[in-house]
Amino acid sequence: MRIAVIADLHANLPALRAVLDDAAALGCDTAWCVGDVVGRGPHPAEVIDELRRLAIPTIQGNWDEAVGLRREHPGVAWPSPEAEAAGLQSLAWTIQRTTDDHRAWLRQLPAAHRLDVEGRSVLLFHGSPLRQNEYLWSDRPSRVFARLTSDQGDDLICFGNTHEAFHRVVGKTHFVAAGSVGCGTLEDPTAWYSVIDLAGPELMVNFRSVAYDHLAVEAAMRALDLEPGLLWGPPAAHPSAEAEAESLVEA
Repeated sequence: MRIAVIADLHANLPALRAVLDDAAALGCDTAWCVGDVVGRGPHPAEVIDELRRLAIPTIQGNWDEAVGLRREHPGVAWPSPEAEAAGLQSLAWTIQRTTDDHRAWLRQLPAAHRLDVEGRSVLLFHGSPLRQNEYLWSDRPSRVFARLTSDQGDDLICFGNTHEAFHRVVGKTHFVAAGSVGCGTLEDPTAWYSVIDLAGPELMVNFRSVAYDHLAVEAAMRALDLEPGLLWGPPAAHPSAEAEAESLVEA
């Protein structure tokens, strides 16, 4: 079985469609979304509609929770006051742009989901099993991942939030950070996602970088008075989440 794992779509419809077309061309049997469907980008309703139309299993990210519950903050740390103002404007705009039905769908998304695939236990979440806005960065100490392996005991753990794409094996557990579909960087404005092959005895993980018309998305954001830089800046560590993560590991 071949699975496309997508994360951090951030209301970027052209990027999502490009990734789904690429996954179909690769012969992926299904797709999983590990959160942050909306926020930042210009197409929140359209991205929700696409996921629902395709019945893609989806995890709730911190932006999804914030929009679904009409919160005033998405649980994000911002690198500057200007970035925070742009982010909060995006959150308020997204809440207004989505319908009651869209927000109800976001609210009912699970924070985590465990399933059995090809005899392997798989756990999906957005940031961590405890917090949607925690970041499992690629450079976190091995003890952080080892603690999760001990606590959860799954063969495969897929997550997002960091916008990084990496595969790390700790003990028997494969950790896969899926990359970001909707948010690239100025140096690499492509859409990233992961492809996991469970057909053979060995679990195989690959990452795909897919080009799309990012200039059209930037133009759409400017037309809506949204800051295009929201789609190009990497996430900043949330101090309280980082401190809690370290205390949990040391406990």
